[in-house]
Amino acid sequence: MCGIAGIIDPFAPVDQIRERLTPMLQSLKHRGPDAEGMFLDQGIGLVHARLSIIDLAGGVQPLTNEDETVHLVVNGEIYNYPYLREDLIKRGHTFRTQSDSEVIVHLYEDFKENCTDFLEGMFAFAIWDHPKKSLLLARDRFGIKPLYLAVSDDQVLFASELTAILKARRKPAGIDIHSLYKYLAFGYVPAPASIIRGIDKLRPAQRVHIQDGRIHRVTYWQPQPVAIPNSRNRALQELGELTNASVQTHLLSDVPVAAFLSGGVDSSTVAATAQKHQPMTTLCVSFPGTGVDEAPIAHRVADHLGTKHIELAIDLDPLALLQDVVAFMDEPFADSSALPTFTLCRAARGVAKVVLSGDGGDEVFGGYTGRYRVAAMKALLPHPAFIAEILQLLPPWRSGRRSSLPDMLSLAEMSDEERYIMERQITTASDRRALFDNPNIEAEDSLRSIATAELAVVAHRHPVHRALWMDMRTSLPDDMLTKVDRMSMAHGLEVRVPFLDRRLVEFAFSLPPSWLVSPLPVEGKRLLRKFAEPLLPAGILGRPKQGFVVPLNAWLRNAFLPLFDELCADGSTRIFHYLNRTVIQDIRNRPLAEQPREDLYALLFLELWLRKMGL
Repeated sequence: MCGIAGIIDPFAPVDQIRERLTPMLQSLKHRGPDAEGMFLDQGIGLVHARLSIIDLAGGVQPLTNEDETVHLVVNGEIYNYPYLREDLIKRGHTFRTQSDSEVIVHLYEDFKENCTDFLEGMFAFAIWDHPKKSLLLARDRFGIKPLYLAVSDDQVLFASELTAILKARRKPAGIDIHSLYKYLAFGYVPAPASIIRGIDKLRPAQRVHIQDGRIHRVTYWQPQPVAIPNSRNRALQELGELTNASVQTHLLSDVPVAAFLSGGVDSSTVAATAQKHQPMTTLCVSFPGTGVDEAPIAHRVADHLGTKHIELAIDLDPLALLQDVVAFMDEPFADSSALPTFTLCRAARGVAKVVLSGDGGDEVFGGYTGRYRVAAMKALLPHPAFIAEILQLLPPWRSGRRSSLPDMLSLAEMSDEERYIMERQITTASDRRALFDNPNIEAEDSLRSIATAELAVVAHRHPVHRALWMDMRTSLPDDMLTKVDRMSMAHGLEVRVPFLDRRLVEFAFSLPPSWLVSPLPVEGKRLLRKFAEPLLPAGILGRPKQGFVVPLNAWLRNAFLPLFDELCADGSTRIFHYLNRTVIQDIRNRPLAEQPREDLYALLFLELWLRKMGL
C-alpha cells in the first residue's frame, strides 16, 4: 500500500507546487515508508509514498508511459496484472518495470477513462495526461482504498487522506455541519462528503475526469447478474473455484504473505484456501481479560490447517490506544473496534508486511444474521408488524428477557430507507435534533437520501440483495474498510481482502436469497458455511458470530468517561462550539446499561479529534 497526493494549479510555478506538495508527502509517509517520488511540471505536481510489495527495486512512482506524456500515482494492488501485462506487450507496449501498477499507464493509453474496467484489485489512482491537460482519478469497485478530492478557485487537490489536503489547502478548514450530523447518526462520515467543507471522497467504483475546469463523474461498475447452477452442490463447487482463484491472485507478492486468523468462518476460509497454495503463517492477537478472546479457537483452526501460527498476547491500555487511533484517523470515527484493530496491525507488522483478511465476507455472503434475517422476513411476510403486536402480548422468557423477534418484525415493516437508519444509528433522532438545535440542518432527510440513492440501483432486487447492497455501498467502505485501511497504514501494513473480488461478489449477488440467509433464527452465510465445513475442524461453524469488539461500557466507566469529564470541564471544550452543551451533559449522565454506549464514545472521539486538528 501507499499514499498518493497531487495538486493542479494552472498558474502556479513549479517551485510553489513543490513547496505545497512536500508537506502533503510528509503527512502520508506512514502509508509508504519505503520510498518516495515526485513529478513536477508547470501547474501540476504528483507525489507518492511507497510501501514496496511488488518489484521492490523498480516500482518507484510516479510511473510514466513510453513517451512520458502520461504520469501515474497509485495506491493499491492490481491482482490480474500478469495477464494484463502480457496482453499489453502483445499490443506493442514497452514496460520499464515489473510493477503491477504500470499496467494502468498503458491501459490508459489504449482505453483512456475506461481503463478501470480491466482492473481487478484494490486501488485509488491519479493519471495526469500532459497533452490533454487532464486528470483522471479513480477508486476501486468496493472502496478498499481511499481518495479525497477538493476543487476550488481553479485548483484541484487530491490525496489518500484528508489531512494531506489540509496541508496544502489555502482556505482554512471548517467543519461541515451536515457531515457532523451524519457522524453522530452512524459513527462515521458517509461518502461522498467529508467532515471538512469543500473536501469530498470519491465513491467506490467512481472515476472523476477533470479538464478545463469541467468535472465529469462516472460510476463505472455495479454487480451484474451471472448464471447460477440450479443445484446447490454445483453452486458450492463454483463458489470453491471462485474463492480459490481470488485467494491465489491475492497471494501475488515479492514479500511474504501471512493471514489473519480469528477462528471465524471468513478468516478461516481464507486461511484454509491460502494454505492449499503455499505454506502460510497465520496471526492471532489475544486480549486477556477482555472477554472477547478468540485465540483458543484460532489456535485450533491453525492446528487443523497446519499453518505456522503466531499468537500474540497483548494487554490493552484503553486511554493510550484511544490516543493512538485518534492520531491516525483523518475524520472522526466512532467504531470502537478500531482500537483492537490498531493493536492487531501493529503486532502483525512485526511478523509480515502483507496479510490476508476475511473482511467483506459478511457483506457479500449475508453474515449479519439479524439485519439480513429482517430482510428475509420482509420478503416472506405480508404484515410483519401485525405479528409483532401479537408477540408483544406474550410474557417474556423464563430468563426475563424478551425475544428479539418482535423488534425484528417491526423493522421488517419499515421502508428500506427507514430501516437503513434504525439498524445503523448510534444515537436517536430526538437526541440528534436536540444536540444540533439548528433549523438549517438537513437532519433525517439527509440520512434517508443516502439509502434512497443506493436503493435506486437495486430497486428491482430481492430485499436480501438490497440489504447486502446497502452495506456494500455504505458501512463497508465508510466504516469497515476505512478502519482497516487507516489502522493498517498506521504501521505500513498491507491488508488484502479476497472476498471483495468482483467475480465472487457478482456470484453471491446472483444466488437465491435462501442460500445466503433465512428468516429463521439460524446463522447466515449459509452457502459459504457449507463450503467451509470440510476445510475446518468439527464444531467451529456452530459457534455464534462474534465481532472484533472491546468491552466498551467497562472502558467508558473506568477510563473514557473520566477523560470525557476532564475535557469538558472548562471553556476549551471543542464540541460545545458545534453541539448543545446541556444536551451533551444529559447524554453523559444517563446510566450505563447493557447496550454499548456508542453515543458517548462518539462524543469523546469527536472532542479528541477536534483538538488534534485545532478546530
